[in-house]
Amino acid sequence: MPVEGRTHIPKIDHEKCTPCKICRVYCPDLAMTLNGDKGQIVIDDNYCKGCGICAAFCPKEAIKMVLEK
Repeated sequence: MPVEGRTHIPKIDHEKCTPCKICRVYCPDLAMTLNGDKGQIVIDDNYCKGCGICAAFCPKEAIKMVLEK
């Protein structure tokens, strides 16, 4: 379910992501979690407000903001 007012959502390129967890530190909505089974960062779309802070601070540029459909 889209969050009201959100126009963009972050998408992670797991090939580039090194799970440094910087996105988790800066996310004001606590929407970033670590999938322990795969060791990958995942985004909970129910909490993400689409601010783009995660993408701005990603040192590997592994997170891109895309238009929500």
